Amino acid sequence: MPRSAQIERLPELDSALARIAAEVVAEFGSAGLTPEGLSISVIDLAPRSGGALAAGSYRGNVAYYPASVVKAFYLVYYESEKEAGRLKDTPEIVRAVHDMITVSSNDATGFVVDAITDTTSGPEITSARKWEKWKKRRNAMNRFFLARGYGDFNANQKTFCEDAYGREQIFRDGGRNRNRFTPDDVARLFKEIARGEIVGAAGTQEMLGLLARDITSEKPYDDLELEDARLAGKKLPAGTRIWSKSGDAYDYHHLVARAVLPNGSDFVIAAFTKGVRTVPGVIPRIYEKVGSLLVAAPAVR
Repeated sequence: MPRSAQIERLPELDSALARIAAEVVAEFGSAGLTPEGLSISVIDLAPRSGGALAAGSYRGNVAYYPASVVKAFYLVYYESEKEAGRLKDTPEIVRAVHDMITVSSNDATGFVVDAITDTTSGPEITSARKWEKWKKRRNAMNRFFLARGYGDFNANQKTFCEDAYGREQIFRDGGRNRNRFTPDDVARLFKEIARGEIVGAAGTQEMLGLLARDITSEKPYDDLELEDARLAGKKLPAGTRIWSKSGDAYDYHHLVARAVLPNGSDFVIAAFTKGVRTVPGVIPRIYEKVGSLLVAAPAVR
C-alpha cells in the first residue's frame, strides 16, 4: 500500500471554514445551533507540491460522541484483521459488515464487533482475571488506531438501539468509556481509505464499495444513511460522487464524506453537530458552502 501522505494545515483554509461556520450558525442559531455545537474538517486529496495534502478545520480537534460514524473505524479494523490472516470471512460476517455500513444496522454492528475482537455480550463477568482479558480484547481497535497516531480516540463500544446491559453496561463505566473521536480523525480515516493507505488494494476496494452512496436517485428515502448522503450530496455540483458514513443519536448528527466532483476536485468533509439533530438543513448547508469554497477558491486548497 502507498505511504501515508502528510497533511499540511493551511491557516487560510482554517479561516475560511471559520467564516462558513459563523454563517451556518447565524442561519440556524434560532433552531439551536451554537458555535460550540459545530465542527468542520476538510482534507483536499489532490497533493500539493511536495506531496502533502492541504487540510483545514473549524474546531476539528474537538472530540464528540460519534454515533454511527464509529462504524467506519470498525470497517477498517475488520479489513485489517482479514488482511493479517487473523479473521476469516463467513457468510454471516460478510452480511453483517454490509448491513453495518450500508444501512447502519446496530444489530449487525454488534455482531461485527464480537467477530473482530473475539468478545461477546452477556451477563457481568465476576472473575477479575476474565474481565481484564475481555477488556483487553475489546480494546484491540483502540490499540490499532492509537498506534497509527490517532489522538483523543476511543472506539470500543457497540452501538445499541435502546441500551446496553450486563458486561456492556459495566464497560461503559458510567459514560466515561463511551466512543469518542474528533472530526479531524475521521477525515483522516476517509483520506486513508480513499488513497489505499490503511489496508491493501482488495480491502480498500471492498470498503469503497460499501461506503459508496447513490445520490442521483429520486426514490423516497428508505433509511437515514442514504438520506444524509443525498441531502448533502445534492448541494454539490451535479455528477458528484459520494462515499460516506453518517451518525445520528441523542442530540448528535454527523456526516463524513469523500466527494469527487465532475471537475476532478477530490476532498473529504467531516461535519459534526450537537443540538440540532432534528434540523435536516444544517449539514447540507455546510457541504454546499465548503464545496463552493473548494471549487471557487483554489488558493485555499
